[in-house]
Amino acid sequence: MNHFTARGAIASVGTLLVTACLLAGCSAAPEPPASSTVASKTPSATPTATVDPIDTVVALVARPEALELRDASGEVVVELDYLGDVDAAIAAIERVLDEAPVDEEFRGSNHFPPSTAHRWGGFELWERRYVDRWADFETRERTLGMPSFSVQFTGPEAVGVALLTEEGVVAGASWAELEATPGLQSNPSGCSGPYLDYVTFDETWPDGTVHEARYGVDFTASADESIVERVRAPLRVNQEGCA
Repeated sequence: MNHFTARGAIASVGTLLVTACLLAGCSAAPEPPASSTVASKTPSATPTATVDPIDTVVALVARPEALELRDASGEVVVELDYLGDVDAAIAAIERVLDEAPVDEEFRGSNHFPPSTAHRWGGFELWERRYVDRWADFETRERTLGMPSFSVQFTGPEAVGVALLTEEGVVAGASWAELEATPGLQSNPSGCSGPYLDYVTFDETWPDGTVHEARYGVDFTASADESIVERVRAPLRVNQEGCA
């Protein structure tokens, strides 16, 4: 085959293919789009770690009816009612202070039932146990006079957590400055120390008479009356003599 004949055959085949395509309705190959948009994924937000509110507590504040656990802004995170579950209160304090307490047992007296003092440095939670001569009180409704527990501060902090009153008084503060504090109340019976924060309500005695009951956060002085040795709550302010 000569070159001319080969070229002619190829041309003929090409002509036939074009003709066949025209007869079959072939369309031209689609042109690629001028531009293409690639879908981009929006990066998902990084999950925020959940903080347990109790982990934000920086201060324990003694109040007449409850111990308040507050954060750095002064907001109350948890309120531990003195009439509430003592085991739950101990568990909450352990969470805040991140350590177990040192415990000491007390047999009690005519004025106070047997107790367990749970101590974390300058903070003490006194668990009341209504047993022995106090057993009749075990099934009675808890009151501020017969609470599930009480608290005492013997220092300005415990394991780095501040211990203070609503007015900012701490154990170790100057006694002279406390006495000069406006609004300081004195207990006329002398059965307890002066106090600032308190609540009052009517209380019916066993003989059926009604008396005003006052419970507060009181302060006791050191032996030389130079500093506040202890902050205690709740404490009954006996207006009509010592029990």
